[in-house]
Amino acid sequence: MPLYRFKALTADGRVVKDQLEFPDLRALYQYLRQEGLILIKYSVRPALPWDRLTVSRVSRPELAEFCHNLALLVRGGVPLMQALKDLREATPNPRLRKALGILLQDLQAGNPLSRGMEREKGVFPGIVRSLVALGEETGRLDQTLEEAAQHLYRIHTIITQTKRAMLYPAFVLFAMTGALLFWLLFVLPKILELFSQMQVALPGPTRLLLFITSFLRAYLFHLAGGTVAIFILFWFSYRKFPGFRLQVEKLLLKVPVISRVKRSSLLAFFFEYLALLLGAGIDILRSFDIMASNIQSELSRKIIHNMKEGILRGESFKEVASAAGLFSPLDLRMIAVGEETGRLVDQLRHLARHYYEIIQGLVETLSKILEPILIVITGLLFLLIVIALIGPIYELLTQIR
Repeated sequence: MPLYRFKALTADGRVVKDQLEFPDLRALYQYLRQEGLILIKYSVRPALPWDRLTVSRVSRPELAEFCHNLALLVRGGVPLMQALKDLREATPNPRLRKALGILLQDLQAGNPLSRGMEREKGVFPGIVRSLVALGEETGRLDQTLEEAAQHLYRIHTIITQTKRAMLYPAFVLFAMTGALLFWLLFVLPKILELFSQMQVALPGPTRLLLFITSFLRAYLFHLAGGTVAIFILFWFSYRKFPGFRLQVEKLLLKVPVISRVKRSSLLAFFFEYLALLLGAGIDILRSFDIMASNIQSELSRKIIHNMKEGILRGESFKEVASAAGLFSPLDLRMIAVGEETGRLVDQLRHLARHYYEIIQGLVETLSKILEPILIVITGLLFLLIVIALIGPIYELLTQIR
């Protein structure tokens, strides 16, 4: 559709500028009339692909706040069109403001809210679109919007807690590496050079340390360039190749400490998504499809696909979960009880809360767990350096005597 840039006058005398896509000039005039605006001037040109690109993005908390506020307005009896107009004027995010403009256009054209969200998939994830469509079908739009808001808040919390759990060991490892490189590149070469000038007999550990420092100083830029290249190649492969991403996730599930954080995060996501969708009235097969399109983990996608295939073969949810290899006996027991009693959604919510609490506990205790390990590793490294320096010093003292 053509892109119309226009300047208009509001009822209170304010001048507003905006740009939106309309099928023709009549649609633009209809939009302005409904908005109570008086057109001052406009320009039109074909819409280009980069017109939809914006520097800003819509974060989960911003989207959750939008869903919560929209649910509040709809529940309060405000017409949906007016509610979207009010929220569009209030939002500071230009990307979300543009998306809300698209929603308003679709509503004015007689389309449902979910239809406009389908046009803005980059802003509204599949789970939000599905809940909104379900709310429109059942007449419970305010309730499904609130459920979507609370879900987005919880998912944001899980992601934040997981990142916090991984941040401490990454920071400590970075600091240790930096300190070790500083010693190897700037401190030790001068000491070892002094030993060489004084013609002190160097023992084996000292010669090894001298070789390492000489090698690092000679090939530092090569090593740094190679490290950056490997990192870029790894990141590109991780983003572009699902098979590579799957193998990395499987490897992380075997690394001590990290595996506990990764597994708890995966299960918290899985149970949170599934409990929300089943609780909203979406059947399990459709729920699996929505989850697979919204979960970023390749391992989770594969597990969800295998579970869906098992359900289609007539297996129970507990049986397909047991075959996945990710769920603990506690998970399987609660799933089985949920199926037997007809309270599967409640059991899934309990499990989601359980793994969320595990992640919170890991954030609080991970530093206490890793701190002694990292201290021991750091101590051993510097002990080796000290041993390599003591030998020449002892030899030098012997010559002085």
